[in-house]
Amino acid sequence: MGIRIVTDSASDLNIDIEKKYNIEIVPLTVNFDSQSYKDRVEITSEEFFNKLDESKVIPSTSQVNPKEFEDVFKSIIDEGDEILGIFLSSHLSGTYNAALIAKDMLKSNQITIIDSQMVSLSEGLLVYKAAVMASQGKSVNDIVEYINQVKESLKTIIVVDTLDYLRKGGRLTASQAFIGGILNLKPILTMSQGKLVPLNKVRGRKKTLQWINNWLKENNVDLTDKTIYIVHARDEKYLEELETMLIEEFGVKDIIKSEVGAIVGTHSGPGAIGMCFIPH
Repeated sequence: MGIRIVTDSASDLNIDIEKKYNIEIVPLTVNFDSQSYKDRVEITSEEFFNKLDESKVIPSTSQVNPKEFEDVFKSIIDEGDEILGIFLSSHLSGTYNAALIAKDMLKSNQITIIDSQMVSLSEGLLVYKAAVMASQGKSVNDIVEYINQVKESLKTIIVVDTLDYLRKGGRLTASQAFIGGILNLKPILTMSQGKLVPLNKVRGRKKTLQWINNWLKENNVDLTDKTIYIVHARDEKYLEELETMLIEEFGVKDIIKSEVGAIVGTHSGPGAIGMCFIPH
């Protein structure tokens, strides 16, 4: 009996990692008016952002429901494997709670569920670390202990390129977004206690990379032996600039790259980038 890692599509998990470790990704849904699409299954990142360009209204997202989780969990258990589910923050979605309901419906002691308290790249990094440990023969208890320990210290920096989608999603007022747009302000966000919170804001895109550089140096961060997870929302060139800076300035050797999917992209819009790492 092995351990199967299960996560949701809001983890924006690197596709190569998904395949290498046979990770099960349960999709959330993005809704454009009367059309709905399963993230990563029925719509790719590129297709989503193309539709977003054409849409006059911001799409909405729907969590995974308990029945969908029940079906996935039952299939894995029937194959003889144990399940470790790592899902996006319960402060941002009901997906984690839906997974708990599904576990209760199945009444199985072969299912363990973790609230990552993260989303996108930082959730993806925890999933990756759990998958590596499972492949090394670690027990579920060992993996859970490790994940619960490191998620408290995991560092995340997210740069949002446009304020329009934060405004449309109700996270900014129209006047705040207008003023921010006039000043070309780029919000810098982080994760804290399961929520996205402001870290700073910088005027102009070029200054965001310099801000990240300064922040890492001011906090005496040593990245030489760390796994750095970076993502972009339809802006690979911007991500490459971040990657180059991390390699040249900090000697980073292990970088995992991925792209923002439909769920996170609904709230970030195009042009966002992010990085995360476990400091210890």
